[in-house]
Order: sequence, then C-alpha cells, then structure tokens
Amino acid sequence: MLIQQDEITIRLMQDEMHDYKLMAKWLTDEQVLKFYEGRDNLFDLERIIETYKPAIEGNDPVVPCLFYYQNISIGYLQYCALNDLSQTDRQLYYLEQTDYVYGIDLFIGETDYWNKGIGTKILSAIITYLFEHLQAHKIVIDPHLGNPRAIRCYEKCGFVKLKLLPAHELHEGKYSDCWLMAIDRKNPLHP
Repeated sequence: MLIQQDEITIRLMQDEMHDYKLMAKWLTDEQVLKFYEGRDNLFDLERIIETYKPAIEGNDPVVPCLFYYQNISIGYLQYCALNDLSQTDRQLYYLEQTDYVYGIDLFIGETDYWNKGIGTKILSAIITYLFEHLQAHKIVIDPHLGNPRAIRCYEKCGFVKLKLLPAHELHEGKYSDCWLMAIDRKNPLHP
C-alpha cells in the first residue's frame, strides 16, 4: 500500500492479470477515453500489458498505481520524477529546472464515481505523499483545455495554470492544447 487515507487507497500497479484487465476495461470505455488517451486510441489487454509492464517492472521512470475508493478499484494514477526523464521529455514541460519536480497523471475509470469529489481526494492524497515522502518541490500536470472538470479539480487542490502548451498532445487525431499546471511545496493550497 502506497497511501491509505480516509476512504482512499493508492497502491502500486502489479504484474498481475487482474490489474491489466482493470486497465483494459477502463481504456476501452469511450467515456473515459474522451478525456484520457482519446476514443480513437483503444487499449486492448495485449496493448495494456505491453504498455504498462515495463513501468511495473521498474524499467521505466513512470510509477503506475491503481486507486480505490471504499475498497473499490476505480482508477489509475501515475507519477514520475521529471529529472529521471530524457532531456527531450523534460523539455515538453518547458521548465528551467526539474530537480525534485514530479509529473502526475490520473483518471477515474469507473464513470459512476465521476462528479462526486473523489478525484479531489485522490489528488490531495498523492500531493501529500509526493511532498512529504518523496520531498518534491513542485508537482506538475498538463490537462487538455477540453477537460474543464479535471482543471477545476486540480485548481481545488492548489494547482495554478503556469502556461499554455500549444499542440502539446496528440488526442483523437489532432494535437491538442494543454495547460501546464503546478503546485509548489512552499505554497501548497491543497486541503
């Protein structure tokens, strides 16, 4: 268990069929894909294993996690120390300095749990973990402009918009603009 706080549990994703099948379920759901990966970018079980197994085994700097609400698996979260990325990948974030800076990404795969404030609880838990246990100085996230629900959640947790990232990520056949958002350790506003 990485984090257990109130009704929230976050754990490392395991090299187990159960975890891969959960991801395949979520990443073939059109409602989820509309905001994460794109509806034209389905992940069947074989692609899930191929994509996530290297990170699970520690052969990729991304740390993949599953999260639970009231002991029900409802979503995926990943984090990565940006200084562990290649120079090219770090440049995607347009940050001068990436030491002690972590990037995160997450989605709730069970759509019945959308719009209930659970994303804010999950995000608050991972922010606290990264600041307190991994000594992060800054955490960044880069949501699509077309995902206002996620942007509101991030702002509620203390993230601020730093800059617009034009044509930052391929989503549903076109490069989409994203916001680079960040929260600093010295000024965390999260609950």
